[in-house]
Amino acid sequence: MNFFKKLQKQFNSPQRKKLPSFSDGSILRYRIRFEGIVQGVGFRYEVYQIATQLKLTGWVRNEMDGSVLCEVQGTKEKIEYLINHLYQVPRFQIDSVSEKEIPLKNESSFHMAN
Repeated sequence: MNFFKKLQKQFNSPQRKKLPSFSDGSILRYRIRFEGIVQGVGFRYEVYQIATQLKLTGWVRNEMDGSVLCEVQGTKEKIEYLINHLYQVPRFQIDSVSEKEIPLKNESSFHMAN
């Protein structure tokens, strides 16, 4: 079974990550760059799965310099939860994260971009 099939099996089970309760808040959009060992380890798939589960919108993609870039829209609390979750995944080594607040976009889902 290839790597992504194993990831799909892990995340498509009914026992996905149990999320805490989140309070309502203002909707924000951030452009976030992750640097470190974040390509070839299922990082984008993990971002996609958790962002979808959190009902965030936006996208995630690999960059030519080895980093991963994403735009994510939702409450600050949910976005912080996403970032903190990624730091806890043992197969990733996040060396740095840079965030920049950007204007909101009208979208309804989260996807992996090319």
